[in-house]
Amino acid sequence: MLSGVDWSLSTLDGDSWTDCSFLQSDLSELTARRCVFSRCDFTGVRFNGSKFTSCAFLHCTFRRSSLFAAELVDCKMTGSIFVECSMRPMKVDGGDWRYVDLRAADLSRADLRGLKLAEADLSKADLRKADLRDADLSYVRVEGVKLAGADLRGAKLDGVRLATIDLRDVRIDIIQAALVAQAYGAHVS
Repeated sequence: MLSGVDWSLSTLDGDSWTDCSFLQSDLSELTARRCVFSRCDFTGVRFNGSKFTSCAFLHCTFRRSSLFAAELVDCKMTGSIFVECSMRPMKVDGGDWRYVDLRAADLSRADLRGLKLAEADLSKADLRKADLRDADLSYVRVEGVKLAGADLRGAKLDGVRLATIDLRDVRIDIIQAALVAQAYGAHVS
């Protein structure tokens, strides 16, 4: 247990933690490279202004955490859960976020270009005006997702229940338009 840790303004490189609780810790303006966190609990943690590069958060829980102005560069978040987190404005530059639970997350206006989000849970997430160009959204859960003004051009949409999404004011490309038509029963040739 590492509750209450103050790593603000610190630098970490190549460190690993497994099954640790960072309850109410301050990781503000932390710089971390090549670190691995497995099954860790980040409840109430402040990540404000921190930068993580090529780090992995594997099956971690983020609850009521603040990622205000945090930067995640080429990070792996596989299987992690975000609950009631402040994620705006957060910068994400590439990475693998497959199987992530972002249910009801506010990611409006987020730049998530090229992010691997396959099989993530985006149910009830706010992705209005988000940039999801070239993202891998294969088999994501989308019940109740808000997408008005989002840009999905080039995103992989295999297995997405397109007929259940409100696509008004969403930017899509011609291939995606054919997928949407097929989702509504049209025969595209």
